[in-house]
Amino acid sequence: MFPALQTDPSCVQRAFPPRSMRALAWTGLLALSSCGGISCPEPLSDVDGTCLKLDPVAEPDPVAEPDPVAELDPVAEVETCDGVDNDGDREVDEDWPELGAPCGEGAGIGECVGGTWHCARDGKGVICDGAVGPVPELCDGKDNDCDGLVDEGVLSTKGELFADLATVAAVNGGFAVTHLVGNRIQVETYDTNGESTGSVDQVDSPSDDPAFLVSDSNSGRVLAAFGRYSFYVLDVRVNSALVPNILMAQTLHEDWNQPRPIGGYPAWAAVAPPIHPRVTASPPRFVGYRDLLSFAVRPFAEDHLQGLAQPSSLASEIPPVVPFDTAGSFLVWAQGGNIRAGSLANDGRVALDIDVDRGGSPSAVMRDGGPTLAYVRDGEVRFSELDGLTLQCRKESDCPAAIDVGELPDDPNIPTGLAYDDARGAWWVMAGTQLAVVGRSEEGPVVQQRETLDSLEYTPRRLDVVVSGGAAAVVQVGGQADTVQSALTFLGCF
Repeated sequence: MFPALQTDPSCVQRAFPPRSMRALAWTGLLALSSCGGISCPEPLSDVDGTCLKLDPVAEPDPVAEPDPVAELDPVAEVETCDGVDNDGDREVDEDWPELGAPCGEGAGIGECVGGTWHCARDGKGVICDGAVGPVPELCDGKDNDCDGLVDEGVLSTKGELFADLATVAAVNGGFAVTHLVGNRIQVETYDTNGESTGSVDQVDSPSDDPAFLVSDSNSGRVLAAFGRYSFYVLDVRVNSALVPNILMAQTLHEDWNQPRPIGGYPAWAAVAPPIHPRVTASPPRFVGYRDLLSFAVRPFAEDHLQGLAQPSSLASEIPPVVPFDTAGSFLVWAQGGNIRAGSLANDGRVALDIDVDRGGSPSAVMRDGGPTLAYVRDGEVRFSELDGLTLQCRKESDCPAAIDVGELPDDPNIPTGLAYDDARGAWWVMAGTQLAVVGRSEEGPVVQQRETLDSLEYTPRRLDVVVSGGAAAVVQVGGQADTVQSALTFLGCF
């Protein structure tokens, strides 16, 4: 405890006013009072009669140099993405080196469009401006998910049944279906949505109980071939409104006539499935076995059926009674467990014929650059793209390519069908009741969608597969004699 401080009365009268006390406290220049003998113990100082602890202020050293005046650093701003050097480091938007670079997932593939990295409005980051990215695939004929495939897995189907033979061909803007209705042959058209147009034309059939009906087309011209003991070709024109007009039916030369049953035994007619003739619209001609031994070709005019009544030319290089198919002027056939292909001239000569692969049940279709073949090998479907000039495997293709269409029956005569959609860039590959839509990728063919078309009551013995306007039409024919049935199926974005 400090001793009590004594204060002289005279000192009270001369006490420092408050202002003087503040001055003394600030400067630290204090003096002890001489009146009254007041003394404050260390470390206290008398401030206007009160002992207080004050921090002394060191007096400046007259010898030492004065401290330099400190420069006040400006408060550094945070860099923002706005085209301005916000933090004063002479760099602009340096935290976002991707600015101006291209961006966008799948850019340049399908419907995807690339964009450019730009500053976001709030300046806190960047956004990909102008890009259109992938979305789930839609059934619209476009590659929405930008994987290089179109409409994969989203195609729908619709169809109907006919109680007799039928065939389908592609025409501009739709399809022409030719089928038997009693003793008449009827042609009706469908649009690319698989809907009947209601336009129909029909004629009496010149053939007694036809055993086959096939067709082919070129633009708006449809040619249908049919018969049993004698063969006929029907000439049909389909206009831009999908209205069919049957012009005429022409019988072939009598050298195509088949033997009739003798003594109750059926004749071994060349039209027995799967060995049935073909008609091609480009070039226009009739091709097939005119008897059990000889393969023949009969060309006719581009704009009418003149020439069909003339004798046919034999193709001696084609062996007796083997499964075959045609694609334009090209011919593919099965021979000795192998698939062979060649170019068939109107005089019956076969040029450029080659062994394609092991297999059987061939089918063929023409596309830009040459024919493509589908066939069955070791229980699976394969196809090979051939060059039109050499019939060798095309360089950019997988030849042969295995296509997984699903489980196939153990049947050496299982029919195959094939079509190519240029707009979609996809194949339609069919075997029996199994269909696969096949696209392309860098790794090879990719199955986009599989369908089992099993509305027939019978095992299919003949197939048509054609494409028009991004949709496909399939006809399957099954049964025998008076139990024939045909199924028409459309696949597309309906």
